[in-house]
Amino acid sequence: MTRENKSLGHTLKEIRINCNLKERDVYETIMSRAHLYQIEKNQQMPSWGIVTSILQKFTMSLAEFEYIHNNYQLDSIQQVIQDFKAIKTSTNSHAINALIEKINSLIKNEKNDFLMDVFYVLKALNTFQQEQNFKRSREIVKPVWNRLEKKDAWFYNDLLLITNILYAFDDLTIQHIFERLLVYINKYKNFNTSKELYINIHYNYAICLRNTTTEIDKMEINLKKSKEAANQINDVITVLSCRYYLAEILWHKGNKEKAMEEVKQVFTVLKILEESELLIDKQNDWIEVSGMSLENIF
Repeated sequence: MTRENKSLGHTLKEIRINCNLKERDVYETIMSRAHLYQIEKNQQMPSWGIVTSILQKFTMSLAEFEYIHNNYQLDSIQQVIQDFKAIKTSTNSHAINALIEKINSLIKNEKNDFLMDVFYVLKALNTFQQEQNFKRSREIVKPVWNRLEKKDAWFYNDLLLITNILYAFDDLTIQHIFERLLVYINKYKNFNTSKELYINIHYNYAICLRNTTTEIDKMEINLKKSKEAANQINDVITVLSCRYYLAEILWHKGNKEKAMEEVKQVFTVLKILEESELLIDKQNDWIEVSGMSLENIF
């Protein structure tokens, strides 16, 4: 039975039976037995309060209920969010293009501001990877910020977008945005995947500081915070990316032997993981930073 012909009441009844609960176990203290009967027969839509009370009887979150109601699948927007978070770097062009194609298909049927914003962010990532500067990428994501800056409060999806467009802000604005983001991310610290937001904001802020030599210490602090948090959730790609940029900092501070040792380790692991696009990208960065040829790295 698909979600289209599977009623909310049918799902509630299905879960109740699977939990080995009698009707009385559910309706007692919440509603009348007749009311529950009407809900399970899809003759009446329950209120928000009743749904949450029933789910408490099931010891189940609303998110899990929606997942079950959707035949144990994420809905289209949640799937886009999951795919977006899995991309990790702008070098992952295959995943970026696949998600752009998926969003194009979705917005043909229904306009959605969030999906359009993700589309712009992905296009900007592609553009940055092709041109290796943020000039055109900033233009592409302008509509995203134009919409989000008007909001009095930012929610999870807003934070997900803004942490991925920090490069769009000038040097004065970015510090203010960064501090405001930290306030909201802290509010979400106990919510599902908030750790990923924390990792992203510190990593992306550090990358924005990369070409500002006076901010090298601040860059180092944020990379270390991102790396530590990424380690906690086994986010290997972000850990390796942080280690690479920390090696750049070691090089700039004159600790070239330690920097070379770290870079070699990072490149070796990327090669083992078959992250060829990311490996090539970081090798090119290192050649530019160190002035060394690729042959001299290994």
